[in-house]
Amino acid sequence: MPTYKIRGIDVDFPFEAYDCQLVYMEKVIQSLEQKCNALLESPTGTGKTLCLLCATLAWRKSLGSFSTGKAVKVSQNSAGKGDVSTSQPEDTGLPTIVYTSRTHSQIRQVIQELKRTSYRPKMIVLGSREQLCIHDRVSLLQGRTQNNVCRILCRRRGKDHCNHNQKVPGYLENNAHLGDEPIDIEDLVNVGKRFGPCPYYLSKHLLKFADIVFAPYNYLIDRGYRDSLNLNWSSSILIFDEAHNLESICADAASFDLPSWLLTACISEAKSCIDLCTERREKSNENMRNPDDFAILRALLLKLEKRIAEVPVKSKELGYTKPGSHIYELLADLNITDKTVCKLTSTIEQAAVLLEEDIQQKGNGNICRLDSIRQILDIVFRDGGAHAKYYRVHVQEVEARTADGSKGKTSKTLSWWCFNPGIAMEAFPKKGVGSIILTSGTLSPLESFAQELKINFPIRLENPHVITQSQLWAGVVPVGPSGRIFNSSYRFRDSLEYKQELGNAIVNLARIVPDGLLVFFPSYYLMDQCIDCWKNKSNEYSSIWERICKHKKPVIEPRQSSSFALSIEDYISKLKDSSASGAVFFAVCRGKVSEGLDFADHAGRAVVITGLPYATSTDPKVRLKREYLDQHSRTQGELYKGITGEEWYNQQASRAVNQAVGRVIRHRHDYGAIILCDERFTHPHRQSQMSRWIQPHIKNYSKFGEVVFTLTRFFRDGGTRGPTKLSLLESKNRGNLAEMPSADQLDKFCLEELLAPPTTITAQNCSLKASSLLGATRGSISNLGEVVPANRASLASDNCKIVGCKNSRDTCGKVVHGRMTDIPREREVIDLTDSDSSKLDKKSKDAVLAPFSAKKRRFISGEYDLLQNFGDSCEHASVRLSSQGQVELQNKDDGTTQSRNVELLGQKDKLPTDSESSADEETRGSTFLVHVREKLSPAEYREFVGFMKALKTKVMKITEVLQSIIRLFSGPERLPLLRRFKEYIPVKYHSLYEQYVEENGQS
Repeated sequence: MPTYKIRGIDVDFPFEAYDCQLVYMEKVIQSLEQKCNALLESPTGTGKTLCLLCATLAWRKSLGSFSTGKAVKVSQNSAGKGDVSTSQPEDTGLPTIVYTSRTHSQIRQVIQELKRTSYRPKMIVLGSREQLCIHDRVSLLQGRTQNNVCRILCRRRGKDHCNHNQKVPGYLENNAHLGDEPIDIEDLVNVGKRFGPCPYYLSKHLLKFADIVFAPYNYLIDRGYRDSLNLNWSSSILIFDEAHNLESICADAASFDLPSWLLTACISEAKSCIDLCTERREKSNENMRNPDDFAILRALLLKLEKRIAEVPVKSKELGYTKPGSHIYELLADLNITDKTVCKLTSTIEQAAVLLEEDIQQKGNGNICRLDSIRQILDIVFRDGGAHAKYYRVHVQEVEARTADGSKGKTSKTLSWWCFNPGIAMEAFPKKGVGSIILTSGTLSPLESFAQELKINFPIRLENPHVITQSQLWAGVVPVGPSGRIFNSSYRFRDSLEYKQELGNAIVNLARIVPDGLLVFFPSYYLMDQCIDCWKNKSNEYSSIWERICKHKKPVIEPRQSSSFALSIEDYISKLKDSSASGAVFFAVCRGKVSEGLDFADHAGRAVVITGLPYATSTDPKVRLKREYLDQHSRTQGELYKGITGEEWYNQQASRAVNQAVGRVIRHRHDYGAIILCDERFTHPHRQSQMSRWIQPHIKNYSKFGEVVFTLTRFFRDGGTRGPTKLSLLESKNRGNLAEMPSADQLDKFCLEELLAPPTTITAQNCSLKASSLLGATRGSISNLGEVVPANRASLASDNCKIVGCKNSRDTCGKVVHGRMTDIPREREVIDLTDSDSSKLDKKSKDAVLAPFSAKKRRFISGEYDLLQNFGDSCEHASVRLSSQGQVELQNKDDGTTQSRNVELLGQKDKLPTDSESSADEETRGSTFLVHVREKLSPAEYREFVGFMKALKTKVMKITEVLQSIIRLFSGPERLPLLRRFKEYIPVKYHSLYEQYVEENGQS
């Protein structure tokens, strides 16, 4: 294992480190040594998590040995709780590392990375009772009810108590090694189920002397969670991984919404407490709780409900807004002040316990809603109300929806919104925390991120990627195939022309991009509008949606979270479907697809951004946030000028774009395209807000034809960039690539290991001499992957052989069931009718590969004036290539065969020229159609035939046909078809045709 000396500290790293990884680790150690905060952006695929762990643990190890191996003693005190101690003093003065990420699934992945390092600190992962409880009854409960019932059972003695909690001391004494090796939540649960100790309290006890603690970052942001940790915060290290959402999560944690339905449920629970308390007094003379207290609580909630209902809301759009301090005036009318709030919260806690006892007796799993009122009061009255200046009171009317979707009764929601996310972070400097490190693959723009959190980040980094220039295509596409401008702003997005132009562009991109294509819209509204438009037929021929489906099987991101797992399973199955050439996922920026999934390798070969995802400007929260920032930027003056509302609004859109485009490159061998379909991305200011690693790759294109040309070439060369994931997947799954996950496993980290490329040349029964992908090392990678273009049908991979290759890096043809397909690079002429490949002429290396199929293809017989007679006999003949290199047209009706002396071999994309005028029109037409059939996929060829028929029957105008043909013949390999087609249209339309060709960038 290589060791690197970074700032005087030896860092063990499992692999040979890239330069950007060394820079990243240097910044981490600098932050820790100088006890300052760091804001570090490093793209996905650069080993960010591994670098973070190795650098942090190496620095911690330099201060003193880890706590592994210490004996643990746990004794039960009088309250039934376990006291934990170690054989050494618990407070060693060494800092604790708290490593947080967004979800437990991401924490699981971090722990897997820890196993790859040489470091073995004492560690523990924290979770809630919902995740860790193994008690038969308590594990079925939720929320505060579960917490309180657990505490009650742990305090009890006798028969009805929690036996699992009592087994914790004995287990820890006999298993002092627990936590010495990396363990996850599932490991703790398995320990509890196998040996009996409570996993939740095991983690609580190990927390007291762990060197590194793993948890979701709401455990630090939420004050209640944070206080319950009982950590020694002095000089501790806080790491927030995947921190791109931290700003919004901090603001939400400090805010609240009180809808009318929740307030009604709380009033009902207060009434239940009165009845329960009265009933117990009558039956058992229980005087512990006074029903009058609950009656007062109910009266206050009823009065609050009435006050909210009386708030004058003049406009549904604007609502009712007041400064943050207005919340105290509202509550003071109910006699809820900083002097009386403690009594009220105490009453609510008693009510919650009473309800939970009743729930336990009745055996139902209802959630106590009254606790939400206590949480609201905690937020409002913390710190004496000094933070109210960062808030706004807002009341808005909401129309309820009935079960059948119709509009119901209008109700009001009281909100207290925090517009300073730094409130949640300001507690850490006060506690003496040593360093706070925020890191993610998409933090740009960094300055606004730092200003929003209101803490100083002296150390910042925007890392480049480890990929090469050839692995990423990034371009701005300002116009569509017909030259119409792409702009998704409200002025253009609802026009029919915009939606049709965007649809036609996606048809072209779906044809070019192999395998998985991700298309992100700014909003669900625009996605629904576009898809509805594309599904409408403007004539009797195929709609835009049908044309997209010919190339890619579609999946649409659902609005409902409950349906999301099914949509992912659908996408996986469609990607693996060998009858199609891939799948397209239509999704929304800021949605689940853009935030939490890993579309590695062929799962996401390209990302299309259809517009800038601005938040709805009329949304009350967005509008008030912008007003708040404008007001504070003016009052702070020139010395410390914060961002304005407009700057924040723009940067939020850019950050959402960065998050979406981050789906495309997921590891160092991955490759793909970022396609920005909006003219506003051409502005330098907009591009400057993209992630730094993307910026050098971005090119502005003036014509759609240039995009088609360069993208086609990019994906044609895709197979030479590095190994596919197939061999790695076979190693992990023992060859079982069809293994499907459960719905709860469909998170960011599962997709990469599930999806194997649908076609590859490393298949069974293929004779291939090349080094194994599993043995590939840096600088020595076997380029064996084949990228099948989307306009080429997927091929079966059995009984195939590689021909015409000099070595494993040569791009070569593949013979599949007697048919040759080529991976374009250095193309050789292969006469498939001669089984002896050694007889190939050496001079034919640059000639085009002649397609051949033992199965006779449909073709055209009869007259070859394509515009006049195309539709007469296109279904009555077949074609094949004879052993003499002739085209044989066989009539299906009478079986007669006509031979055409068309020389196809020995030429490189060369169509017959005017020097062949001695050949009759029929032969020239057949020659052209052979090339059309060769260059187009079967679906595209049927589309071509349809255009010709539509022209003859006058269903389509000739201008529409010409534009459609130009789009169909786009790309460098089809340029000869584009030029030759001009000969088959009337002379009076030649200038029009040339004009369309030039407009599409094909001239």
